[in-house]
Amino acid sequence: MRHFVIILAATCLISTAACLNGGTRHAETQPTEQAQKQTQKNNQQYISQRLTHIYDVAFNNPDHDLLQLDSMFMSQDYNKLQNQALLIAQRTDDLVIDADHWVQGQEWTYPTMTIDKIENIHDGNATAHVTITSHIPDNESTTTQLILTLVYERGDWYIDNMQQYYEGELLDEKAWYKKYVDNDGKM
Repeated sequence: MRHFVIILAATCLISTAACLNGGTRHAETQPTEQAQKQTQKNNQQYISQRLTHIYDVAFNNPDHDLLQLDSMFMSQDYNKLQNQALLIAQRTDDLVIDADHWVQGQEWTYPTMTIDKIENIHDGNATAHVTITSHIPDNESTTTQLILTLVYERGDWYIDNMQQYYEGELLDEKAWYKKYVDNDGKM
């Protein structure tokens, strides 16, 4: 009888360990709901739809409030840095934003956005190349090509940075805000 109890106890321990290990492995391989949603949105087609939606809202917003649009569609990190720069500018009576990055200008009518390509989609990051065309009265227009750094956060894709080449130099919004903040507005 004693051997039977020992064998039964050993069998229970082995079974329990197998269940626990199997359960642990199973739980580790089951993607979280957040990861599943990100996987569904982790492709060029979805990111293209998201960018089209963002720019449709930005271009068709009757108030076209730059900071409201930024809070809706820019990353948390970008907004935090921009807010720090705006506080410094307010304190020093400086103008930190002198153009609208959504339309790439100060005055515009009927802007459009075209997605040139989306690349480097991995680990919650992506890069989009877009062209913004600002249509000006009298059939004039200007185009600006932007490089958008995108991050996946808060359950969707957000713009983390806007960059463009201007006269051969890469202009980087986040780097400029960071420099402004680090230098306490003294540029």
